Amino acid sequence: MAVTILEALQNAQHNLSNIKLVGVGMVPIIESQLNNAVGLLEKGYDIETEVEPLLEQYGDVDNVPAKEQY
Repeated sequence: MAVTILEALQNAQHNLSNIKLVGVGMVPIIESQLNNAVGLLEKGYDIETEVEPLLEQYGDVDNVPAKEQY
C-alpha cells in the first residue's frame, strides 16, 4: 500500500518520537522518509500525493520532475 506525503511525514515524526523503541538503526529509514516527503513537496506535489509510485517510476526523489502548476 502506497503512503501519501502526509503519511510519510507522520510516520517519520512517530518514529523520531519513539526512537528509543524503534532503535537508532531506523535513523536511515527515517531520514529517507523525510527526504522523500520534503523533496516532493519542494517540487510542487501536494500532501495527498502517493510517494511510492513516483519513486518506482523515477528511481529516487531527485529524478522526479517538478509538478506542473496550472
